[in-house]
Amino acid sequence: MPVPVCTASVRALTQQTVPSSCLYTEPACTAQYRGSELGSGKFYVAETEIVWIRDGDEVGFKLNYKQLIAHAISKDTNVYPRTCVYMLYEGATTETESPNSSDDEEESGNIEIRVAPQNDNAVQRIYQAISDGQLLHPDDEDESDSEEGDLGFNPGGLAMSTQIRFDSDGQLLVNPDNEQNMPDEEEDSRRFEDMEED
Repeated sequence: MPVPVCTASVRALTQQTVPSSCLYTEPACTAQYRGSELGSGKFYVAETEIVWIRDGDEVGFKLNYKQLIAHAISKDTNVYPRTCVYMLYEGATTETESPNSSDDEEESGNIEIRVAPQNDNAVQRIYQAISDGQLLHPDDEDESDSEEGDLGFNPGGLAMSTQIRFDSDGQLLVNPDNEQNMPDEEEDSRRFEDMEED
C-alpha cells in the first residue's frame, strides 16, 4: 500500500552527498521522520555514517552512529503500513543550524525514523549493515569496560542485544518483560533466608 507523502517542511532535510566507503546501498526506500513522510530516496549505510537522500531534489538526512540509540525491524502494520527498519536517534540529525535557534529546540530529544525499502527482502540486509556499522563505532562506555576486562557488553549497540517491542501507539519498549520480572533485593534476601532455614 503506498504511503502518502507529507508536504510539511522537515528541518532535518538538508542537501546531502553520497557517502564514501558504503557497507550497503538500497536504491528505493521511503522514509518517515518524526511521523512526517519524506518520500522515496536512496539509503546508504557507510562506515562513518547513515544517509538517506530523496530522489529529485537530493536533500535528506545524515545519522551519526554514536547517536543511534537503537534500530530494529518492525513488521507491525498497525504502526506503519510496511515492513521497515526502525531507528531511535538521539538529538538532531544535522549540525547545520544555529544552536540558539528555536528549530533546534524542537529537534532536541529522541527522534523516531523509519525506512522502508521497496523490496521487503532488503529490510534484513539494511538492519545487518547498520549493525555492522555500529561495530565500527563502539560506545565510549563499552570501550572503557572492555579495557577493564568486562566482556559483558556488546559493542554492536542496543539493537543487537536488547529485546525491542512497540506499544499500540508505536512507541519503543525496551525489555519490558525483563524489567517486570526482575526480582528486587528484598525478594532475593527472603529467598536466601528460606533456603538457610531448610
